[in-house]
Amino acid sequence: MKKFDVDKFFKILAKPKKLKKQISGWNYPDEFGLNTKTHFYQLPSFEDALIDAGYSKLTKVNSGYEEERYIFSEVDELNEDFKNLDKSLNYSPIFHLRDTPEPDDGLYYKIEELGYLSSKKSKYSFLLWSDNYNSNFSEPDVIKVFKNIKKEEKKTFSSIALTQNISALKDTHYCKFVFLNNAYNWGTDTEYKDLMSKKKFPQSLKKHFLQIVQNKIKFSKECGNKPSDIKKINSLIAIIDEKRIKNKSFRPFNTWTGKGSKLGKGEVWEFAK
Repeated sequence: MKKFDVDKFFKILAKPKKLKKQISGWNYPDEFGLNTKTHFYQLPSFEDALIDAGYSKLTKVNSGYEEERYIFSEVDELNEDFKNLDKSLNYSPIFHLRDTPEPDDGLYYKIEELGYLSSKKSKYSFLLWSDNYNSNFSEPDVIKVFKNIKKEEKKTFSSIALTQNISALKDTHYCKFVFLNNAYNWGTDTEYKDLMSKKKFPQSLKKHFLQIVQNKIKFSKECGNKPSDIKKINSLIAIIDEKRIKNKSFRPFNTWTGKGSKLGKGEVWEFAK
């Protein structure tokens, strides 16, 4: 297998692809202002970008084995999938949400994640949004492309995450576990200072998820759940180190002692209920 060319892959991923319109009268989005009567433009999928870059054999993981799957087909494996392509690829989860019903009757499970993909081998980088509902997940969507990203642009990532989380569906009720990368500011400037100096949780962030908790309570009532179960509904929001998000290792309490988990600098958590 030839050496993976990160810059070639990123350039293809960053360039809108020309596609033929297949359905007459369909309202094709014109995100880049390039559409014609017969063609429209959209960013390629990760799979298409791999194929166009000459790496079609890399579109499957564990090929020929029982664990075979398409690359980028599982949110929890994204970091590993990128590293397997090239060690220089850095996937940084910024926002990670997981939700199941209360009580968990297996009706659904939901995962949302905003991540930033970059490499020292390319001037291009990408903001990715992943949305997994009951395994109905193909691969991340590129929601923003950067060329020589500036520090000021990275400061917007936290607000983009919260907007993306609630904008798609105003009555969203997914909120059980929310993990936020502590490299970003998740509140006002004053709240950030209080977090760093006093380990005070940002109340504006709590307010954002309280609205979603209320939606989940309403949803649970409509499902006919018992009042005792509805009372248990809340949202655990944790601003934690990126390694903990990647390893899914954060627990608010020590399983053996029942005491609160030890927190590092800039780490806080709170229940919204």
